[in-house]
Amino acid sequence: MLFWRTEKPGLTKTDSEVNPMILLAKLLWLYGSIHLSTQFFLESPSNLSTIAGESITFRCAAEKSPEPIVYSQWKSNTGSLLGYHQEGVLPGHQGRFSYVKQNAEELHLKITHVNLDDDGEYECQMLHPEEGPIRAKAFLNILVPPQLVYFSNYQPNSVIAVKENTALNITCVVPNVKPEPQVLWYMDGKVMSRDVKQASMPHLNKTFTVYTSLVIQPGRNDHGKVVTCEVVQKETDTRITTNTTLDVLFPPSEPTVEIIGNPSVLRAGDNVTIACAVTGGNPPPDVFWYHENKRLQSHSTLDTRTKEIKNVYSFIATQNDNMAEYECRANNSHSGNAKRKPLKLEVNYPPASVELFGESNIRYGSSANIQCKSLPSNPASQITWIINGRSVPTPTQREFVVENGIVSSSNISVHSNELSVEAHQINVECIATNPDGSSAKQHLIKIIAPPKAPRITGLEDRKFFEGDVVNVTCEAQGGNPLAELSWYRGSEKHHVKGKKKMKWSQVIIFEKCLLYASYFFCFILLRLCDSVNGAHNEVAGFSSYSTLALRVDRTMNTQRLKCEATNAALDEPLIESQYLSVYYPPRRVLIRPAESSDQRLLVNKPARLVCGTLSSNPAAQITWQFSRAVDDDNKVHLGDVSLNETTRDNGFNVENVLSFVPTEDYDGTIVHCIANHPEWKHSVNTSFPLNVMFPPKMLVNDPVTVVMAEGDSFKENLTVRGNPAVSLWQWRKNGIPFDHTIGRVFARGAVLSGKQLLSTDAGVYTLTATNNVGSTNITIKLAVEYSARITSISTPVIAATGDTVLLECEADGEPSRPNMINWYKNGDILPSLNRGSKKAIIRLNATEQQSGEYTCKADNGIGVPAEGKTFLLVNSAPRVLPVARYAKTAGILGGIAKARCKVYAVPVVEFVWEKDEQLIKKNSSKYSIVNTQIDYSTYESTLWIKNIVPDDYTKTVKCIARNSFGTDSLSIPIIPPTSPEEPFNLTMTNSTLNTISVAWEPRFDGGSDQIFEIKYKKQNDDLIHLVNTTHTNLRLSGLATANTYYFQIRSINARGFASSWTSPVIFATLNEDGVNIAMVQNRELKITRYIPILLIGFVSILLALAIACCFGCNRNKKRKLREKTEMARTAINGGDVRQVQMYGTMHHDGMTRHDIDDRPDMSEDEHSVRTMIEVSPNGYMQPIEPMLYESTGLLEYDYQTRSYMGSSQGSHPRNITYANVPYPEPPQPSYHSNWNSLQRQSNNNASPQHHLSTFINPNMGVRAGPINYAQLDGDLV
Repeated sequence: MLFWRTEKPGLTKTDSEVNPMILLAKLLWLYGSIHLSTQFFLESPSNLSTIAGESITFRCAAEKSPEPIVYSQWKSNTGSLLGYHQEGVLPGHQGRFSYVKQNAEELHLKITHVNLDDDGEYECQMLHPEEGPIRAKAFLNILVPPQLVYFSNYQPNSVIAVKENTALNITCVVPNVKPEPQVLWYMDGKVMSRDVKQASMPHLNKTFTVYTSLVIQPGRNDHGKVVTCEVVQKETDTRITTNTTLDVLFPPSEPTVEIIGNPSVLRAGDNVTIACAVTGGNPPPDVFWYHENKRLQSHSTLDTRTKEIKNVYSFIATQNDNMAEYECRANNSHSGNAKRKPLKLEVNYPPASVELFGESNIRYGSSANIQCKSLPSNPASQITWIINGRSVPTPTQREFVVENGIVSSSNISVHSNELSVEAHQINVECIATNPDGSSAKQHLIKIIAPPKAPRITGLEDRKFFEGDVVNVTCEAQGGNPLAELSWYRGSEKHHVKGKKKMKWSQVIIFEKCLLYASYFFCFILLRLCDSVNGAHNEVAGFSSYSTLALRVDRTMNTQRLKCEATNAALDEPLIESQYLSVYYPPRRVLIRPAESSDQRLLVNKPARLVCGTLSSNPAAQITWQFSRAVDDDNKVHLGDVSLNETTRDNGFNVENVLSFVPTEDYDGTIVHCIANHPEWKHSVNTSFPLNVMFPPKMLVNDPVTVVMAEGDSFKENLTVRGNPAVSLWQWRKNGIPFDHTIGRVFARGAVLSGKQLLSTDAGVYTLTATNNVGSTNITIKLAVEYSARITSISTPVIAATGDTVLLECEADGEPSRPNMINWYKNGDILPSLNRGSKKAIIRLNATEQQSGEYTCKADNGIGVPAEGKTFLLVNSAPRVLPVARYAKTAGILGGIAKARCKVYAVPVVEFVWEKDEQLIKKNSSKYSIVNTQIDYSTYESTLWIKNIVPDDYTKTVKCIARNSFGTDSLSIPIIPPTSPEEPFNLTMTNSTLNTISVAWEPRFDGGSDQIFEIKYKKQNDDLIHLVNTTHTNLRLSGLATANTYYFQIRSINARGFASSWTSPVIFATLNEDGVNIAMVQNRELKITRYIPILLIGFVSILLALAIACCFGCNRNKKRKLREKTEMARTAINGGDVRQVQMYGTMHHDGMTRHDIDDRPDMSEDEHSVRTMIEVSPNGYMQPIEPMLYESTGLLEYDYQTRSYMGSSQGSHPRNITYANVPYPEPPQPSYHSNWNSLQRQSNNNASPQHHLSTFINPNMGVRAGPINYAQLDGDLV
């Protein structure tokens, strides 16, 4: 709400209506109260004014009395009592209120950090026991000085743009002040008091916002003045201001224009400068020159002293500037329409040229009217005439005002008989002149005369052949001008006076076009072909010549050739004409069957062909000729003439008929019709292929035999010839029709094919091909050969000793051969009784030696022989088979051990397990038994021992196998986990030029799954290759041809224990001749073996001395190795150090554990001979930390850490490859999970293949040699 200062103070309506008695009573009470309140106060509180944020103190003290018992308190501005308290901070009020007192008669109120909420009335209240209560009031006035003053619609220090003499209202705002301040207005320091209004708006916090407005109408003299709003608050002695600047907008003055230099006359070519000036204007105006409402490219300049803006434009005056108007326009954004000032120019210039109009040809004795007209000029031009070089009086002249000047015109009449005429012509000249120049032009008038009649030469020989080019000349003598010669074809009676005739070349082409094309095409062709029969005109002396290179055409036959001579003096042309005779052959020759109703030629049926020619001169002579005919090759036939008639263009149409009987050999034969005449330069012929219809005919001998092997594919294309083409193909197999496919045989038209044939696809296939004329048959005999196959074989037989047993085997094959079925045992052929070629029987006397597997082989020479197996099982007591890896079992404490035994027995065997002669029950918490039948006579039983305890290591389990014929047993000790035993029987199973295949037999694995590490090197090469696999065989490829290799193998189980290397074995690849090079070298070694024996004794002595010298060094190295071993073992228990596997040189070592480190005492850097690697199945090396023991496996048994090395000698090769063999085991995602799973599984040597690894020390570099992946066939883990 705004309260304006214009209101007058006075009583309100409520006050005026109060009862006088009540008012008097109030005044008496107030007087008494004041009297009572002041008579006992020694110091009364007084009104205070302060700025918000300051501190004040209301003082209040009573007069001293004999009894200093005074009760005092304060009442706040809100009417609440602050209470009776001792000196100190009062509760509430944010701790800003406190009492101050030094004796009982005084109580001062102190308020800190006052704010607007503290504004109001406060009362000091005191009570004396004898004097009674007393009160005193005081007001606290909180002052809020102005902090900000601003314009409500403008930014501070901004510029206000306003049009001249337009009212401008500026409002100044002072927010949140108390009390209201004084607001003053200034303009450039001068106080503005007129048209000032002020209002205020109170706020709830007792402050005010003051609004003051100033209304002014600024003029152009007020431009740039500063308007200031100043706020003055006397109570706080505060003074603040804000400013704004006036930008008064007003238009410029009227423009003034002038021509610089004030020339008296402007001429075309003068340099003219025009100027336009204006004064004043805000903003500064734009001043430009315009011509024909288009702004000219010019620039304005400003004179800062006079405020004058001038635009100067320079140009070269032309005749177009005569009477041209240039306009100056001055405009700014607040002047409304632009202020304009025009400037009109007058430019003098001569006539640019003159124009002559009139006749150019007249006959002698007649006259010609000539008009001369000048082009515009300023001032007007004067016209003069000159005829044949002599001036003549100038007739009356007329003048016409045009846009940029004046045009002058004059007419004159010239008579040919009044002048001296030379060379049949009159020369007329017109001259236009004004003070600035002149122009002239001449006009030639010719006197015309007719020529003599024309004459044609060059057509003395009137017979021509089509295509010949004849040069014809037409000559016309005399005439002025000389005659114009034209060629035409046609009769004189068709000439019509006044009509334009077509020229000769156009007539010829146009007539030909009408025969073959549309009118539009004809006119296009006329333009393109003018050069073919174009005429060449020339003048020699007083004669005109026209030479026509005429290409003779059949349409010219008997036609008239005409030459016309014309000039301006002739009303009708002069004509000369001659006639032509043209020889030409027919354009084309056509052959058609005589009987139009039947276009087909059937074999052995009489036929007639008609050959016709169209329009030839003279008539054509027709002959016939066959090509490719067997009995009539290139023979000429005359035929019979059936038509000879004259055409409308005086040519001849001829038809000739040929009769003959076609055969199959005539099909495709080309018949030629030849049209000729002695008068022609060449003959015209055409060809007609004979299409003779005949039934299908096979081009292969019947029948066709096809022999294929089973599984092969074939394709037989039967060539069938017939006309028309075969419309129906019908196939039958063994007389039974089929559609496209039967079995694996496919028929498509004349093609019979088969894919991956079976024996059932054999048979007789018949094809029937049919067309519209007839049909034919052909037979294909398909035989499918396939390898022999066993169709029936005896089932396994169980017999007692001495029984007679018959084993039968039946087989089938194509072709079937005698004695293609045989029986084998252990690879040896057995005598048998053959019944035909498809069955073989053997008779056996059942004994234990005859017991076993029997193989039936059938071989007919096709493919791989077929095999079938059966068994003769002779009753026998169980016999435990010796398997080296089943001799013992091992397991960790708390883990699982597995004992196995394999037995041969017939019939079925029963297994019983005992421990310390006590029967083991099946499937208890301690033991589990699994029995497996491997084949008809081999059985295996597996005992799982769970939760192994130390007492189990002192026990032995016993496997007992029994059946109705006897019993056998095997005792298996239980031991703690150990190193695996080295494999044995390492042999070479096969070798080629670059591959070696090896196999071996494993032994006891030490209690966990094992892998086999093969080490091989080429003879006389230090590079060692290491390969890991879980199989018991391996094929290495990429080896050198005819080279010897040394092989060793050892076993490594999942707990990191390794066996010793086996003794080196020599294997070799084959040479180019397929000979094993190792066998040849062994024979050579036997011859030279005795030579080094003499040297061995001498070397042995030296070696003994060296061993004695090195013994001391070895003891020191052994001590260091034990320290490292103890550290590794401790680390394994703590889980901080991982074992590494090290590889050395090839050497046989019978020890499993190596306690001697014979390497030089050096750090394992680039001089280290040990290579520690870990290779994943995909060829990448990665560190893996294996779990060698479970946590329970170290409770009571402390195994020393093993350090496996390949050599105990001092020679260590530096190059070792560690190849990756991805086959047959696929790579696994992580090797950590594989090792963990191995620790949780039992020791199962027959379990699926596992990935094992060697391990890399992260603190040591890898020194692996190059990996040749092509050398390995197997799995590298």
